[in-house]
Amino acid sequence: MSRALAVLTAAGSGTRLGARGPKALVELGGVPLLVHAARGLAEAGVAGIVITAPRDHLGAFASSFPGGRLSLEGPRAGDGAVEVPIEVVEGSPASRQASVARGLAALPALGDRCGLALEERSVVLVHDAARCLTPPAAIARVIDAVAAGHEAVIPAIAVTDTLKRVGERVDEGVRPVVATPDRSTLVSVQTPQGFAWGALRRAHESAAARADSESTAATDDAGLVEAAGGRVVVVEGDPLALKVTTPVDLALAELLLSEKARLNNFIR
Repeated sequence: MSRALAVLTAAGSGTRLGARGPKALVELGGVPLLVHAARGLAEAGVAGIVITAPRDHLGAFASSFPGGRLSLEGPRAGDGAVEVPIEVVEGSPASRQASVARGLAALPALGDRCGLALEERSVVLVHDAARCLTPPAAIARVIDAVAAGHEAVIPAIAVTDTLKRVGERVDEGVRPVVATPDRSTLVSVQTPQGFAWGALRRAHESAAARADSESTAATDDAGLVEAAGGRVVVVEGDPLALKVTTPVDLALAELLLSEKARLNNFIR
């Protein structure tokens, strides 16, 4: 059942990945990261997706979804194909926060196309194309928690590394340790993050001035809700929702995808 709309952020440059173009268009198993991420959202029950893309690549992004739709075949589709509307909009070069805001501005019209008018408690997801292998089951957990009444929901996994807080550099390549946080109270946050439409819209509106620069912009949308006084809760994430940022990440994602048949119970 279609029960959510989503903004899929995909305006990253791909510099750290060593890509010649946008990271979201880098192929994984012959398919762009962007399409993998959109499929995961669709399989989890998302009715329509707004994608934020770099200005110079809007056409390439749109061509990844012929007819402005994603055709889905599989468990959700039943005996026939499901067509999920896709809207590609120009992201912002200023910050991720600014790009998401542009995506949110396009959501009401997309909702009308999908027959899913946005209301105060409507479920809206914000996802990163770089987390292209996020399992639909993990996405569904986020949707379920928002639908149950939580205004902001983030998927997360336990921190397994020992973390250190460090101070300013004291010598070339040397920084002092100033604290060792208790990792039992820490989690590593993933996407998609889920929100009640009203709470997310107001959080972005109240923090709009921060979006003009990466130095002041929020690194995730839950942080905006938290800053506005909202309550953010955590649900179980998934190790497969890794963020593809470097060539090593891409190689790992390729390995996971090639083993999809064996890992099917985890990926779906």
